[in-house]
Amino acid sequence: MNGKNRNNITNTVADMEPYISNEPVGQKKIKRLDTPCCIHLHSLRYRLADADGISGKAAIDGLIHAGLLSDDSPAEVAGVSYSQEKVDKNQEEKTIITITAFPGQRY
Repeated sequence: MNGKNRNNITNTVADMEPYISNEPVGQKKIKRLDTPCCIHLHSLRYRLADADGISGKAAIDGLIHAGLLSDDSPAEVAGVSYSQEKVDKNQEEKTIITITAFPGQRY
């Protein structure tokens, strides 16, 4: 060991998520939906969650923060549904959000 301390080895941190954009969330101008909609979240996972284990709260709050939705009230979001699918370890885990708008309708 030659008297050197091996506890001070520096490890680099892996970049876990690729950069899609360098802009802060909400900086891009997105056209806000002006009609009620239904939101479906489809989760592709290595391990399936319990039936009550999938929540869309964070995703829907993100849509509001980004400016796509003005609110998540029943007048704006008529319904939310969930599904999941098991994928192999060589596939990417992701959530697909589908928004179906209903022009001209109010709930």
